[in-house]
Amino acid sequence: MTDELPPGWAMAPLGALGNWFGGGTPSKAVSAYWENGTVHWVSPKDMKRPLIDYAQDQISERAVQESATNLVPANSVLMVTRSGILEHSFPVAVNTVPVTMNQDLKAVAVRGVDPVYTRYFLQSHAQNILRTCKKDGTTVSSIDTDRLAAYGVNIAPAAEQKRIVSKIDELFSRIDEGERALERVSLLVERYRQSVLKAAVTGELTRAWREKNKDSLESGKALLARILTARRTAWEQAELEKMKAKGITPTNDKWKQKYTEPTPPNTTALPRLPDGWAWVTLPMLCSENSTNGISVQGSSSPPGTPALRLDAMLDSGFNYSARRYIPITEDQAQRLAICEGDFFVSRANGSLHLVGRAVLASSPPEQIVFPDTMIRYRPLAHPDVRPWLAAVWPSRLVRDQLERRAKTTAGIYKVSQGDLSEIALPLPPLSEQAVAVSGTAELMSRMAKLEGDLHYTSRKSSALRQATLKSAFTGRLVPQDLTDEPASALLERITAERGKENAAPKRGREKKTTA
Repeated sequence: MTDELPPGWAMAPLGALGNWFGGGTPSKAVSAYWENGTVHWVSPKDMKRPLIDYAQDQISERAVQESATNLVPANSVLMVTRSGILEHSFPVAVNTVPVTMNQDLKAVAVRGVDPVYTRYFLQSHAQNILRTCKKDGTTVSSIDTDRLAAYGVNIAPAAEQKRIVSKIDELFSRIDEGERALERVSLLVERYRQSVLKAAVTGELTRAWREKNKDSLESGKALLARILTARRTAWEQAELEKMKAKGITPTNDKWKQKYTEPTPPNTTALPRLPDGWAWVTLPMLCSENSTNGISVQGSSSPPGTPALRLDAMLDSGFNYSARRYIPITEDQAQRLAICEGDFFVSRANGSLHLVGRAVLASSPPEQIVFPDTMIRYRPLAHPDVRPWLAAVWPSRLVRDQLERRAKTTAGIYKVSQGDLSEIALPLPPLSEQAVAVSGTAELMSRMAKLEGDLHYTSRKSSALRQATLKSAFTGRLVPQDLTDEPASALLERITAERGKENAAPKRGREKKTTA
């Protein structure tokens, strides 16, 4: 690749650009290592910024002296070499103050080469580094340090490095401004979405229509009575089917006494609804009891029963191709089969804003079951409350109730069937539901198009960053100056300086600093 470099440039392995440092974790059992610490201890969670001037954790100077960690001088290049994030990203940063690191990072204290220039180069080659330097067969994604140290870096003359860094900083600053503007627009879109949903669940969206048609509207109490009658009828039909399957013929109506009316919601702290509306709960709207999914070890290919993966639930509905295959009986498969119109709620997620989100299932392409991270409800089809339920579930009125009830264990937020049965939902007359759902869908469609445009622009922004970096390290971003000292001379000096250091006598305790 040397013949492809611009005049005056050279290529050198990353490992030859300076001294390498590994990291380590001081013993947690020694409190003196962690109390009143003044030395920044960097871990992958800190590597979300291009310049590191602090870390979330600090250790004492004693910990530096007595543990495997090393003090890395300022203006070194820090790299994550062991973390799940290496599945898709290669975090690189420059520390502006001396730091220590944990064992998931490596650092190179570059000399003669601008550290920010080096960071930008590694960013531009991140995906290629992940492909060519990743270790195979490790539980946690890891980078092979020897291969990383051997990775070739395009070195520009020192003066040109400064010009390149300055130009990249200038262009990235403009891109940053554009991305911040996109973020502001995204926030406005989300606020507008919630304002539309709030208008829907409070009746403001349909207020004019309701006033115009108030004389012909079915009252909320009448609709609720009709819903509860339909719910009981559905239960009785299901019970008769069960008895018939067992060969039992009922001789009286005592079996009907097993039916349990769902508990109405507590409306004490809820806002006042428009006339003709009623408060209900999710169980009141469903024809049968809720059902948790199944957790069975499976594989990515047949044989077995198709089952949705955890990532199959999207805001737009189920992605039925996100599946695995599990060994279950035909009876289990039929009991857990997804049907069109089923309403699924996520009962566990690592993010609070995602736990409890829901999907109204479209018709699956074939029999497919759902995982135990979801709870299934079967809303009534007659009267059909499913469109309204799906429309109002993402509203803040519902989300606030969900998030108050969510419990966290080991960083995972969870809601139970009991929690969901307490969520209060506003129920307008059926004809008003249809108007509200239609109006909400139209506005949501417009916002979805706007979000699509924002996402497209964001992707272009990322592509522009990569194009800028590619131009920078192929010599096309800034003009070359033939009077600049060539990079080959710079590399010769670096090699000579390192040789002198290696030849100098060592005194006292020497810490391991090689990768």
